[in-house]
This record gives sequence, C-alpha cells and structure tokens, in this order.
Amino acid sequence: MPRPFLPALLFLVVLAPAQEAPPNGPRRVDPMWHAIVGATIHVAPGKTIEGGNVVLKGDRIAAAGTEAPPFGARVWDGRGLHVYAGLIDAYVPVEVEATEQRHWNPRITPWRVARAIDDETATELRALGFTAAAVAPSKGILRGRASLVSLAPREEDLSVPRPAVYAEGVWQSAGFDVAERAPGPPRGRPREGYPTSQMGAIALLRQSLLDGLAADERLLFDTTDELEALRACKIAREAGRGAVVVGCGTELRRLDAIAKDGLSFVLPLAFPEPPDVSSVGAADAADLRDLMTWEQAPTNPRRLDAKGVTVALTTSKIGKRDRFFRRLAEAMRHGLSEERALAMLTTTPSRLLGADDRMGTIEPGKLANLVVAEGPLFAREPVVREVWIEGRRHEVTSPLSPAAGAWTLSGGGLPSPLALEVKRKRRGAYEATLSSGDRKAEAQRVSVVADRIGFSFDGEPFGRRGRFTLSAVAVADALDGQGVDPDGARFRWGAARGPAPGAPPVPAPGPADAPESYGTPFGPYALDALPEGPERLIVRGATLWTCGPEGVVENGELEVRAGKIVYAGPARGGAEGATVVDASGRHVTPGIIDCHSHTGISKGVNEAGQAVTAEVRIGDVTDPDSINWYRQLAGGVTTVNSLHGSANPIGGQNQVNKVRWGVAHPDGMHFEGAPPGIKFALGENVKQSNWGDDHVTRYPQTRMGVETLMRDRFLAAREYAKGHERRDLELEALAEILAGTRLLHCHSYRQDEILMLCRLAEEFGFTIGTFQHVLEGYKVADAIRDRSLGGSAFSDWWAYKVEVQDAIPWNGALMHEVGVCVSFNSDSDEMARRMNLEAAKAVKYGGLPPEEALKFVTLNPAKQLKIDHRVGSLEGGKDADFAIWSGSPLSVYSRCVATWIDGREYFSLEKDKAHRERIAAERLRIVQKILGRPKEREEEGRGEGKPPARSETWHCGECGCRGE
Repeated sequence: MPRPFLPALLFLVVLAPAQEAPPNGPRRVDPMWHAIVGATIHVAPGKTIEGGNVVLKGDRIAAAGTEAPPFGARVWDGRGLHVYAGLIDAYVPVEVEATEQRHWNPRITPWRVARAIDDETATELRALGFTAAAVAPSKGILRGRASLVSLAPREEDLSVPRPAVYAEGVWQSAGFDVAERAPGPPRGRPREGYPTSQMGAIALLRQSLLDGLAADERLLFDTTDELEALRACKIAREAGRGAVVVGCGTELRRLDAIAKDGLSFVLPLAFPEPPDVSSVGAADAADLRDLMTWEQAPTNPRRLDAKGVTVALTTSKIGKRDRFFRRLAEAMRHGLSEERALAMLTTTPSRLLGADDRMGTIEPGKLANLVVAEGPLFAREPVVREVWIEGRRHEVTSPLSPAAGAWTLSGGGLPSPLALEVKRKRRGAYEATLSSGDRKAEAQRVSVVADRIGFSFDGEPFGRRGRFTLSAVAVADALDGQGVDPDGARFRWGAARGPAPGAPPVPAPGPADAPESYGTPFGPYALDALPEGPERLIVRGATLWTCGPEGVVENGELEVRAGKIVYAGPARGGAEGATVVDASGRHVTPGIIDCHSHTGISKGVNEAGQAVTAEVRIGDVTDPDSINWYRQLAGGVTTVNSLHGSANPIGGQNQVNKVRWGVAHPDGMHFEGAPPGIKFALGENVKQSNWGDDHVTRYPQTRMGVETLMRDRFLAAREYAKGHERRDLELEALAEILAGTRLLHCHSYRQDEILMLCRLAEEFGFTIGTFQHVLEGYKVADAIRDRSLGGSAFSDWWAYKVEVQDAIPWNGALMHEVGVCVSFNSDSDEMARRMNLEAAKAVKYGGLPPEEALKFVTLNPAKQLKIDHRVGSLEGGKDADFAIWSGSPLSVYSRCVATWIDGREYFSLEKDKAHRERIAAERLRIVQKILGRPKEREEEGRGEGKPPARSETWHCGECGCRGE
C-alpha cells in the first residue's frame, strides 16, 4: 500500500466510531432556536434576573439577560415562571451486571462502568427538575465507575442516538457490603462468604487498593452511618486517593470530626420517622439518642454547610423520590437558605463531577439544561412545568388552566356573595373551594380540561339544601357557564377574576425548633467538651492501692502534673497552686484494665468468612458512641483490650483503647504506642463444632487441622519476611508475630491445645502474648509461664459447654502460685462494669491477699499488653489513670465515686446526677414535641425511614468466645 494513503486511512478509522446511524425514514427536524421570555431567571445561586429572557440555540445557552430575543427564535411565554439551571443528582445507584469475574472475590468489580439509567428513575428525576445525574454501580465493595448522564427520555425512533453520557469514570464507587446471612433466624445463622463484617470489608478494600486496582481513580464511598464516613476518609488517606462520601443523614452526630477530615459529601435528605411514644411503655422504651436524631436530622445539611463541608444533595436514600422537596422544605425550615440549597443542586454537584464548565448555571456556552417552575422551586410543593435538556423541551406538567385562580361568582341560581378558588394539586389534578364569609364548601367531581371547568358542591353551608352542578369556559379574565340548582332548574352564571394568589412561600430559614448544641457523643451523657485536666492535682487522705512497690498506703497522697503521676505515697504537706481533692475515708486504685473486651465494635466482632483473617483490624471499627463505655467508666475501667471474636483459628488484629468518653474522632480512644496484637483461637468454635450441621466443610474441622493451619501460615509468613513483591496484609501481620513486634492473644480452653500452641511458639521462636480464658491453665501452668506473658482468665465461669467441663474457679490462683502473670477479663459488656468484684473472687477462690487480687485487673493485664510502663499502678511517671472508691475496691458495698484518665475526670457521681437530670428533661421535651406535632407536619415526608441504628452490643455467644 502506498505510504501517502496511510494518514487518510487512519483518519477514517478514527472517525468511524463517532458516526451515527442513518435515519430510519424521513429525518426528524426540531426547531433548535428558542427563547423563554419574561421569566424570573435564577442565573446562579445569589444571582437573579426579574423579567429576563433565556435564549437557547442548538444544545447550548446563547444568552441570558433582559435583551429582546433574536428574530427567528421560537418564543415561549415565561411570565410568572421561574427558570433555573437544570438540577444535578450527584448519586443515583443503578444495577450493573458483572459480565466477568477478574478478582477472586465477587465484591471487587472495579472494571464495571455504569452508563445508563432506567426510564422510570429518569422520569421521576425529570419531574423534580433534574436534567443530569451521576449513576454509580450499587453493590459490592469496589463497585465500578460512575458516569454523568443525561436524563433525557429515550426516543421511540431507534435511529435517534441514546441520551448522552456526559462523562465516564467520574469516580470509582465503593462501599462496605458484606455477605448475606444464610436463611434462618438473624442471629442463628452465620453469613456466607467473605467478608462477613465491616472490618473485613475494610480490609478487603484496603488490600485491593494496595494491589493497584482502580489506580488513580477518585473514590465515592457509599455510607450507612456517620462512623463509616470517618472510616472512608481514613481509607482514602492511606491510599493517597481523592474521595467523596455519599452520606446517610446522621453526619451531625460526628460533625466536628467529619468537618476536620475535609471530604465532600453527596447528602441524602434522610430524616427518620419519629420513635414510637404512643403509650407510656413505648415512651419509656424510646432511646434518647433516637429521639434526638429524629429532632436534629433536618438540621444536618445546614450544619455541614456551616462547618465548611462541601455538600451536594441527592434524591437517593429517602424512599419515594417525590417527597424530595418536602424534605428540602423541612431542611430549609431548620436553617438551610434558599441560596445554599440551590448551590447544592447545581453549582456544587457540577463542580464535584468536573462538569462546571458545561452545567450548573445559566450562562452562554453552557448546555441548554434548564428547569422551569410555576413558582419558586424551593416551595414545599413546587410545580415543575418543564425541563429542557440539551435544548429540547420535555413537558412535566401541562400549563395551568385559565380556569385556575380566584373568582367572584354571580348568577340567578347561586347563593350570593360566593367566591371560588381553583388550585392545581400535586401530580396535575385540580381542587376547588367555594366560600361566603366564614362558610366554606369543598367542590366535588372537579374536572379541568384546558380552558373548561366543571364541578358540583353542597349548597347546605350557604342556606340551600341539595347540590349545585356548574360548568364554565374561561375567557380572558372571566368564566362563562351554566348550572343546575338542587331543584333541577337550569341557569346561566359568570365569574370575574379576583386577585391572583401569591406564589407558594419558600420556607424561611430558622430559628429551628431544635437545640443548636448537643455535645459528644450524640445522645445521653454527652459532654460539651472533653474534661479539662488541672495542671497540678492532689488527691489526699485516701487509702492508696498503688499495685506498685509502695503497696497499700493509708492516709496517702496522689499528685498529678500535666496528666502524669509524679508522686504516690504517704500524705505530705503543702498544695500551693494545686487542685486538691479531699478523699478522706475513700480508696484510690489504678484504673481497671480489661484484657478481653468486645465493647464498641461496629458491625461484626468476627470476620468469619475465612479461617485466616489476620488482615482485619478492630481499630478500623471503633465505635466511641456505645453507652457501655460510659457504664464501664462508672465501674472504674480506664483501658481495654478490644479483641476480634473466636470464629476462626487466626482472627483479626486487636486494638487497645482508653475509655475516653466524648472524644471527637473514634481514633481518639486508641492507646497511643500500645504494642499491636492479634487474636488466635483454639477449640470448638474454630472447628465449627457448635455452628450447626450445615457448617462441616470449612477447613479446619479438627484440632489437628487447627495446628496444621497455623503452622502452614507461619511458614508462609517466614518466607514472606525474607522478601516479597506484593504487600500482603495477612502475611505481614503474621510475620510481625515471628519478629516479636505483634502480640498473639489466643482464645483457649483445653490443656492439650494450650500445650500445642506453646510448642508451636517454641518451634517458630516467638513468645505468646496471652492465653485468653485459659480455663484448664492450672493443668499446664508451667508451660504458660515459660512461653507467654500470662493468662487472662474468666474468674469463675464453668459448665457452659463440653470443652469447659474441667474449669474450676481456683484456676487463676493456682496459675499465680506457679508464677504465671494472671489477669481476669470480662468478655462481656455487663461484667465489665464490675471488674473490681471479679478481682475479689481471687480472694474467695484461692485466698490471695487483696492487694495481689486487685493486680488481676490492674497491673497484670498491663504487663500482658506490654503497657505497664504507662498504666496499671500508681507510680511516678505513669499516666494518671485512677479510680476513687467509696470503700475497699474489693467490697460489694463500694461504689466507684470518680474515674480519671490522663489526669482528666471522665466520670463522677456528681456529674452523673447532673447528666440524669438533663436526660430526663430532654426525653420529656422531645416526647412532648412528637405528641404535639401538627398534622400537616406529619405529612412532611419523614415517614419512610426506620429509626436510626443503635450502637451494637456483642455478647459472648455472638462473638463466638463461648460458642453458645
């Protein structure tokens, strides 16, 4: 082929994909030069032209101003109408079929692309004034690419191109989906597949991003609660990706942390239905957090906007889309301005989607995407007349009939005087009301077609028994008609137009009828701010249980400076410049440390989808809102070891937390510098002996298999540590165990399995952190002493399943006598409130000295977690974590009077009393508000959603620790 021909051939190849199909019959020719004249033009948020004209040429805006329309344009009368830039929905989830599986996990499908929207959804959106939408794949974890698409209807003529896709790959959609539960009772059947928990979903997403999937793509996180928004930001920051969050409607519950993270939000107007307070019992059972969420939810858009968060609105996640403007009116009544609402539907989404050069405002050169309304668009019930998409008009509501309006009636057979008001309702139907003075009657069988009207009404309110039937034609500003009175006599009647009714009012922002401040965490016992710690604090006169070299000190003194203990010993004189707490007659102990807790873990304490899940992290799903944190503070607990459950031989990574109630961000609870750990498990749970007859296929199914699996993964981790091309989060965590930088905490019961893990640790050269529960530890205490940092036991649990039939309450004391570092743990939100009494059981069962027994919940768990240089005893240089008791901490008659962490008082009986008084008053106020809510407010559209999800509580059976 001659060389000069190549450029021409390449040119044709490039052009070929852009060519359109030939017309299937005569060409369709539409007028493509239009002018809407005399309308109120909302050019952009905050910029309006009264009596303005918009000129459209082709698919673009040619002009917007007060200049006369050009000769040759088709003129549309816009008098009395309002014209806005076409609204943009920044998130519409759509089903996208995964035609192939390129990843081992079916929830990782980043190659999918959403390019279309179904006709029904597009019609719903056009009816609200939307002309473009970002469609995103709706299911999965890494779900696929979103596209910005036109909402123009599809043409019946198949030769006409489909509605435009304005941009592909505007972002990569992501979520936290987990496997579905198997059929059966919700708590009775595990989920099938990986992941089964939110921490598993996060781990899978993190690994996928590390593997380079969806590289360089901006992420769009679909969230279901405010904590997920914070987790999304953390993931995006780790991966170095830009991100946008599709919100849930409760972001206000973590407002400061979300604002600080700086992500943009696509926000649904998701307002929950009011909690049931219809009876005394229902009102008593209503949770204050739910009551407050119901009241505050409409303030969410305004609060985020005021904090500087970039917000676009979406019609998704609110049930029926036709209630969108009702929800928006409610948000505006709670302080959101009309200007900001318009920005959230036009300029902000266009900017987030990278399309602000084409849409979002009414300016020359931009796409001719407009919405025309019969009044202000932000009225509670706006009437959208039409939308224009790329210069083509799509009627939504037929023009208002000339018969609509206010009329004064006259005629031989009619009561006099008589007024008629004809109004169009939502969805295009009409209603009519007749009145004379203070007497009214609703018209029946109202029929309005073009300029004709017909109806009937009851004459009783106006002194005539029976019904009148009227019909008329609207001519200019008059009605000309005929009627039939109740006696059957025909008559002619007429009407003159009265003053035109004003446009429906736009809700005026604020003042909202919800408190402006509510503290953290959202709900009961909230703090306006974290407690301030005095620069110098002296606690004097108490009996100090130091759990250190000083032992128990009568009439002691504890001095704290800048959150650290500087002295603990006999009382001294002098306290100049110090805050002094007189603790005479009271007892002071180190803060209690719970070495096995599942408090405050969101959406699954087990990742049970695989036998080995070393990649998952409890720290990813810390829930600082759990009320059980506060209850544990009231029991003197200051530090906990938050552990994965025991559903698999190698579980997830732990997180040591301080009970810092009221922190702004969940990560504020994490114990800085605590050595990382991981949960292993042995026994019936991991081989699924107690999971039912359907779970007999996952390896391992025997105790031999558990050992083999662990050895196999350690061998793989050893090879991984020698060098690797791909970062593997699972093997990375296991390699850290071999390197001695990650502690292994193992759920264990039987002596043979305890010995097995000790020998495995010896084989691979690492020291075990703790044996958890360790119910037969007394049989092999010497091995535990030599190969681990200790045993964290139940105090006196026994006989709840076969493998604990040899458990005895003297277990802890017997291990202690052999030299094992022993702690007692709770594994229970309820038991964690009284860990001091669990320690007392070591005195009852074993005869330990009281001070030594107290160490079972203070110094010893600190040693097991390798944080004893910071906490666990009252010694100089340690964190000022301590509890003040009314009497001996091992007495059932004693109460925790106050709990201090880092030198700050997080709990006291005095503060608790004030909290309870405020809680009672708030509950009463909101319940009364719900009961007295006006009927019209019941129809605001706040009725589809369920009450917000409550903080979860995990019990032993649900986490798999007891396997019940």
